[in-house]
Amino acid sequence: MTGFETLRVSRRDRALDVVLNRPERQNALTRTMIGELHRALDAAEADPDIRLLVLTGEGDSFCAGMDFVEAGATEAAAQALRPTVEDFYRLMERFTQSRVVIAAQVTGRVTAGGVGLVAATDYAIAGPGASFQLSEVIFGLLPATIAPFIIRRCGWQVAFRLSLTAQRIDAQRAAGLALVDDAVDNPADAMRQFMVRAARVPPHCVRDLKGLFREMWIINDETRRRAVDVSVEQIMRPETHDSIRRFVQGMRPS
Repeated sequence: MTGFETLRVSRRDRALDVVLNRPERQNALTRTMIGELHRALDAAEADPDIRLLVLTGEGDSFCAGMDFVEAGATEAAAQALRPTVEDFYRLMERFTQSRVVIAAQVTGRVTAGGVGLVAATDYAIAGPGASFQLSEVIFGLLPATIAPFIIRRCGWQVAFRLSLTAQRIDAQRAAGLALVDDAVDNPADAMRQFMVRAARVPPHCVRDLKGLFREMWIINDETRRRAVDVSVEQIMRPETHDSIRRFVQGMRPS
């Protein structure tokens, strides 16, 4: 499919393959990329033959979270961040509601908001080189936008500890904590096997099943409001802004 600047989007049988394609920036999320992910999901949902959307990342990283160059390098950029944070939260929320099965095939590093992207999927598989880190506290931030989706996948204490320590974990450890569903030597082959099974599930069953489990969890309008408020408040703090500025300039965060 054409018309995408930060993604590569193509059809494969009953699946839409979506590749995060900013390897020079470790596939960090910008407002353009988030908007294009919404568009890719729109395209998948509009096609009655599409049953799955499969996310992968180009290069050595699956996704490095929000792009600090755009999101917080200047105070003006930080002040304009709210719409981007809201769009990102709504994207993850849409993953948990869509009649399309959302899957992630992870090879490489996953950091901060990228972990949230993985956590919001219906099925995530990681290769032997994958690693995961909630790095927000290093910059004086909180993983507020993604916390509901991390807790949904891993449970309260696991999400809290990973957030508190900013510990980077490998694929096997991530699978043990349920951050991903499987850690395998050949993720592409495992994803193909999953696609065969998932493509047999009627779309209305996928949608209704997600709706049932949503009613039993905390991802609601109030959760969204609180998550976005905290994210924007944290990035606007002077010491946080200084840490981000130092990182963008190639220095260690204060």
